[in-house]
Amino acid sequence: MMMSSQRLYYRKPNESDAAFIFDLVNEPDWLKYIGDRKVSNQQDAVQFINESLNAKQPLDSLGLRVCCLASNDLLGENTNKDTPIGLCGLLKREYLDSIDIGYAFIRKYRGLGYGIEAATFFKTYAFDHLNVEKLYATVLKQNKQSISLLEKLGFRFLGGLVENNIESENIMLYVSYSDV
Repeated sequence: MMMSSQRLYYRKPNESDAAFIFDLVNEPDWLKYIGDRKVSNQQDAVQFINESLNAKQPLDSLGLRVCCLASNDLLGENTNKDTPIGLCGLLKREYLDSIDIGYAFIRKYRGLGYGIEAATFFKTYAFDHLNVEKLYATVLKQNKQSISLLEKLGFRFLGGLVENNIESENIMLYVSYSDV
């Protein structure tokens, strides 16, 4: 099934994405807000794709997807159709009672509306196609840009993420409920 929005299409990561994944997971904001995934070369990137990004989820429709430009989006001569610009998708995590949304974009493509477009697509997909009643998002409290995006999407702050009956001071939990 082809997944797409106005300017982007979404596909599963594959080994040919190694250079893109290497760049993304080594960006300063990824390292600061998501964490060091120990991807120090192309071979590590392939391993990360196979063992982490393509890790088994309870539904085939879950998992992070590579966000690609659907056309030559007027970003200049060096930007081509099919250029991978970020990751976005839905994940089932053991410590949450519903799925959550995750996203990250190459710095060059931030601030252009791609993050909100992709996150809106997957939020709608979660409610309309997966029929979930609520969708979570977790974010470090220092990540103001991500918090702003979540608030634009209608997510509400619930409190610190609770794991093993301990509430985090740094990881914030947001939720959005289905309108149905």
